[in-house]
Amino acid sequence: MDKSIIVLSGMPASGKDTITSKLCEIDKRIIPFKKYRSVGCNDKLKDTYFNVSEEEFLEKAKKDDFLQYHSRYGRYYGIAKDTLFDCFSGGKTPVIHIGRIENYYMLKKNMPSFEKQYGINANLCHIQLWETREVLKNRIILRDIDKEEINKRICAMNQEFEDNIAMMLRNEKPFSLVIRNSNINKTCDEILSYIFGHKTNDNGYDEFWTYLSNCARM
Repeated sequence: MDKSIIVLSGMPASGKDTITSKLCEIDKRIIPFKKYRSVGCNDKLKDTYFNVSEEEFLEKAKKDDFLQYHSRYGRYYGIAKDTLFDCFSGGKTPVIHIGRIENYYMLKKNMPSFEKQYGINANLCHIQLWETREVLKNRIILRDIDKEEINKRICAMNQEFEDNIAMMLRNEKPFSLVIRNSNINKTCDEILSYIFGHKTNDNGYDEFWTYLSNCARM
């Protein structure tokens, strides 16, 4: 059974949630993947996650329930194997937000054992969304979050720029497609065209790496 997973990478405020919602609106075969998230007593609960305590999360990790998990913003996030299998069983194409590039590499590394366990051939379509540092910083500041959360996300954004600059210097290309997300409809059109077989020779790296080169010289 061959299935596809849309993996969305991108710095904070690059538009992963917005693009996911639009893709799901355009094509009902596409659904947002619901991760597990550890929460504390002061955290806002979000129905886009399975919200569990840190103790419950780590217990699931210990039982090898996650295909991949990581820590970010002081919380744990995990991709549960059974949730992913349920998506495939329902004939859906999940969109998974992956965060930093190291999380994608771990997901990719663990996919063969998952495929063998569930009898699935999964195609990872890894898409990087990006915008300039100035645009992303402004988007973060304009969000309805407190100052501490804003600072966390700006720090995470800066770290991911450094990650991408290092990746560029190594000539490493882990993305199927790199898109500057300045127009929602255009971004969705590019993603859908790629996912459903209309591939292009322009994978978006040239513009992205030109911008990263300029950042590296600053």
